[in-house]
Amino acid sequence: MENDYDKMNISILLQSLSRLKSENIISSAHFKIRLEERKDDLMPDIDGIHKMLMGSDPVAISNQEDEKFEILFNLNEDYDLTLVVSVKITNPEIIISLITCYKRDRKRRVK
Repeated sequence: MENDYDKMNISILLQSLSRLKSENIISSAHFKIRLEERKDDLMPDIDGIHKMLMGSDPVAISNQEDEKFEILFNLNEDYDLTLVVSVKITNPEIIISLITCYKRDRKRRVK
């Protein structure tokens, strides 16, 4: 029987991001396509996204379903970067699969 310590949640994800290694971040084919389509002066490249995940504090995290999360990082005063990811626990590390990314108006988060 699975216990609560084996389930990914926002608290575990937040604690794990500071120890995340670049080799534990996987980009899905869909992610690569969307990143290329949405590339502009504000959208970070794949290395920038890795650096954000490993070294920046998210401004918001929401649980989409079991191991799927939406993580928001601030890009500037107008936009956030939204990353939809799947997270697997591989004790003691986590593996993050990047599913999609897009810019989102900061006003949707800040009221």
